[in-house]
Amino acid sequence: MNKKQKRQPGELEALVLGCLWDAKKPMSSQEVQAAVSKQGELALTTVLTVLSRLEDKGLISRRVDAGRSLLFTEVESREEHTAKVMLNLIEEESNPALAFSFFAKGLTKAQRTSLKKILGE
Repeated sequence: MNKKQKRQPGELEALVLGCLWDAKKPMSSQEVQAAVSKQGELALTTVLTVLSRLEDKGLISRRVDAGRSLLFTEVESREEHTAKVMLNLIEEESNPALAFSFFAKGLTKAQRTSLKKILGE
């Protein structure tokens, strides 16, 4: 992405959170920067701001490592996060049955079979 292109709201947060999910281990801010900014287009201060926002939202945690270095890790798995987002959307919906109907129509046959199995049908 060149500097003239605008990012969508939340795009950097999603990128950083995805990086932590993929790593499956605590990462320093420098490691996160290297992973999400292969050509060095993101400044470390930008990455630190995004990490701080994610921590404020309760999506990641940080701890002090050797010296004054900070390590960041996700609070919940990608799947747990996705489920919470879906549940929040359904809670806000005035007609959840209709939303579920549209959701189910968008599932593949394999996904519907998996969902039925989980629901015990």
